[in-house]
Amino acid sequence: MTTEMSPSDGQGVITELRRRYDALTNSQKRIAETIVEDPSFVAFATVDKFAARLGVSPSTIVRFAYRIGLSGYPELQEQVRELVLKGLRTEGGNGDDVVAHLGSTVFAESMRHDMRLLERTAERLEEPELDRAVELIVDAGRVAVAGGVTAYGIAYYAAVTLDRVRPGVVLLSGAPVPTGPIVDMGEGDVLLALSFPPYARSTLGAIDAARERGVSVVAITDSPISPLRGKVDVLLPAGVSGIGMQNSLVAAVAVTNMVVNGVTERVPGALERYSETVSLLAGWDVYLLEPGGDG
Repeated sequence: MTTEMSPSDGQGVITELRRRYDALTNSQKRIAETIVEDPSFVAFATVDKFAARLGVSPSTIVRFAYRIGLSGYPELQEQVRELVLKGLRTEGGNGDDVVAHLGSTVFAESMRHDMRLLERTAERLEEPELDRAVELIVDAGRVAVAGGVTAYGIAYYAAVTLDRVRPGVVLLSGAPVPTGPIVDMGEGDVLLALSFPPYARSTLGAIDAARERGVSVVAITDSPISPLRGKVDVLLPAGVSGIGMQNSLVAAVAVTNMVVNGVTERVPGALERYSETVSLLAGWDVYLLEPGGDG
């Protein structure tokens, strides 16, 4: 079978996954997401081990390889290995391990994993998309922020920090998500949505409702091929895989900070609004210490 992918750096497989994602079955989407989120596993796992991890048959993975234009699982692994090797070649550095003093502990493994997530996230982010996300939020009449389950903590942080530098920010919280703020929104408004596996239905529902009303949607999610793809105006990827039962949200917080800092830099009167907000909170005796850049 002739393939359109370039085997030189493995990027062809990622491009093909993005192009074909919407047409894949649910099982095939899970395969694609695993390739994007954990290429090191896929690069060296047997087809049986890969299948066992996802709870699918080995033939499903082989058919997936055919579906994206490859000759089979060995060629898929070759492409993914090129991705992994490229990442190793571009990491650079002098080999210093900043958590070596923690030894071979779960604490060190967790920290190293988070650092890799940040590096991988930085590689995937594109400045034009960050600029577009920031401009949409700066120019919006109103901004709603949504995030369900574990993403709610980051959504709350995003709403609080954006509210300090621009007016018209509301957090969509509760189960179910309150409908009033969405019903009141329209063209010229923005929904900032945060969603990560296994993806909260309430967040996806808020996105659909917002789009029906002409609201622009900026999403921070785990992958360019997440279920949010095709539903949003701007998608900012943030790696969220974990070493244990829970996903790590370190990179998601970092991307949120990038957006908040970009908005702060461009919103007229942001510094004055921030100072007024902090002064108001200080007057309510909210803080133990004198308020500064934290809180």
